[in-house]
Amino acid sequence: MNLRDIVQRWKLNSSLPIPEKEVRGITENSKKVQEGCIFVAIRGEHSDGSIYIPEVIEKGAIAVISSATPPEEWAFLLAQRQIPYFIHETPRQLLGEIAHFIAGDPTKSMVVIGITGTNGKTSTTFLIESILKEAGISVARFGTLGYNFGDQQIDAIHTTPFNEDLVALFSRAKQQGITHVVMEVSSHALAQDRVSGIHFTIGAFTNLTQDHLDFHKTMEDYLKAKLRLFEILPSDGGIGVVNASDSYADYFIKATNAKCVTYGLKGDYVAKDIEGSMKETKFLLRTPFGEIDVKLNLIGRHNVFNALCATAVAGEIGIPLKDIQRGIKNLKCVPGRFEIIDEGQDFTVVVDYAHTEDGLNHVLQTARNLTKGKLIVVFGCGGDRDKTKRPKMGAVSAKWADIVILTSDNPRTEDPKRILLDIEVGVQKMGKDKGDNYFVIENREEAIEFALSKAKPNDIVIIAGKGHEPYQIIGTQRFPFDDREVARKLLKGK
Repeated sequence: MNLRDIVQRWKLNSSLPIPEKEVRGITENSKKVQEGCIFVAIRGEHSDGSIYIPEVIEKGAIAVISSATPPEEWAFLLAQRQIPYFIHETPRQLLGEIAHFIAGDPTKSMVVIGITGTNGKTSTTFLIESILKEAGISVARFGTLGYNFGDQQIDAIHTTPFNEDLVALFSRAKQQGITHVVMEVSSHALAQDRVSGIHFTIGAFTNLTQDHLDFHKTMEDYLKAKLRLFEILPSDGGIGVVNASDSYADYFIKATNAKCVTYGLKGDYVAKDIEGSMKETKFLLRTPFGEIDVKLNLIGRHNVFNALCATAVAGEIGIPLKDIQRGIKNLKCVPGRFEIIDEGQDFTVVVDYAHTEDGLNHVLQTARNLTKGKLIVVFGCGGDRDKTKRPKMGAVSAKWADIVILTSDNPRTEDPKRILLDIEVGVQKMGKDKGDNYFVIENREEAIEFALSKAKPNDIVIIAGKGHEPYQIIGTQRFPFDDREVARKLLKGK
C-alpha cells in the first residue's frame, strides 16, 4: 500500500510533497513504530502523542497524523526530514479506517456482532458464541474475558482493544477461516473511535444504568457514546437489537437507519413463564418464527434478558430455533458471573462481577428470591472511578442483604478507607447498624473469611465486584487475588 494512495483516498493535505513510499503499518503507539509506519499522535486528557514525534522519525515513520498543528520545534524537524504531517479532526477514527484498509478490510467479508450496554455484555457474547457453535458456525469472541478463537484464547487487556490491535485480531480470525465475530463494545471504545473501520452487521443494546461517569462525566455523554454503535450500522443489511424493557430503548431505535428488532418482557422476542432456582432458569421463548421451552444454566432474571438478546441476534441471522434452544442449554456458566463455589458446604457461595448499582441490584434480588436463609454480601468499589455510585451501591446492598460486609475492591491510588466511607453513607441511610448487620473489613481476604464464618445452612453468600479478575490493584501494582480461589481455599479450611 503506497502512502500516496492513502493520501488520495482520504483526501489528506500536507504542505510537504508526498513521497512514493510503501506503508507497512499505522499505529498510535510510538513503541510499535517501524520503518514505513504512519504514526498517529493522539492528544488525550493526560498525554500528548506529539511528544514522541522525534522518536518515531528516528524509527522510520514516513508520515504523522494528529488533530492539531505540531509544536514549532517538531514542525521544523518534520520539514527538515521531508515527512508529511496531516491534520485530521478525528485522528483515531482515521487510524482505524486506514488500519483496516491496509489489512485488506477483513471485517467486510465477516458477520460482526457488537454488544453494548452497561451490564450483560459478557454473558450475552458467551450465549451467542454457544448458539453459533451449535449451528456449526465458526465464531470468535472478543471481550472482557479474553479474545477467543475456538480452542485458542488471548488474554484481554481491554474489553474492546485499540484500533490496530482489533485489526490484528480480525485478520487472525479471517486467516483461521472464522466467518462470525461477536464482540463486546465498551463505551470507552466508542467514545475513542476504537471500532472505526469495522463493518458491523448487528449492534445489540442490553441496558443503560450509571457507570463510567469518571470518564464520561454525565449520563448524557455516556448515552451518546453507546448510541454510536447504532449510528454506524449500515442501512442496507444492518440490524439493531434493542432491549424494549429498558427506559433508553427508544434512543437506540431512533439512532439507527438499520432494521430494528426488540426483546424483553415485550417486543419481537419475549420470555414468558419464567421459573428460577439455584441450578437453572426455565422460560417459554416466543419469537417471530415460533416458540419453544428453554432451559438456561445461568441464574437470575437478568440472564433471561441476556438469553433473549442472544436469541434475537441469532434469529435475525437465520439460526433455527432448535439450534438456539440447544446453544443456550449448552452454556454451563460464564466465569465470574453468578459463579457458584461448591466445596461441599451447607450454604451457597456465589462470586459475581457486579460492580454497578444496577448489576448489584440484579444479583442480590436474584439471591434474595432464591435463599431460604439469610443473604450475606461482601463487596467494595473501585478507586479512581465514579465516586457517585458508591453510596448507591451501599444502599442497594443494605436493601437486599441481611448482613453487609464492606471491603476493598481495586483501590488503585485512592485511600481504601475513604472509599469505604463513601459506601457506608448509603448503607447507613438504609438503617443498617455497624457491628450488628453491617461490617467494614478493609482486607478483602479477611472480609470473605468473616462472611463465610457468619453463614449458616441455607444461607447465600455473595462475593461481588471482581468476578473473574485474578488480581487486586493497590496503588499502581497488581497483586494476585482471585475471589473464587480465595473462597475455595477458605471453604476447604472451614
